Amino acid sequence: MRRLPPWFWLVLALVFGSTATFMALGWLRDTLELLKSQNIGFGLWNFRGPFGILDSGRADVEYEDFHGRKLDRKMLELLREV
Repeated sequence: MRRLPPWFWLVLALVFGSTATFMALGWLRDTLELLKSQNIGFGLWNFRGPFGILDSGRADVEYEDFHGRKLDRKMLELLREV
């Protein structure tokens, strides 16, 4: 894979909350693996809301209670893994 120049910046927007979870997690995994292979860091737009791991509003997520919030555990584990 071609190395990107050190000045390269990537603007990353997570998929919106109405996107099916399997698609969102697949896209996120692919993107994070690409970033890692190029030694590029990443950050989340937000932790809570349609782009985050808390209270995303996705209807097909098995949420876990986390201090009164709905935690998407699969997305959190994916972020930790990559």
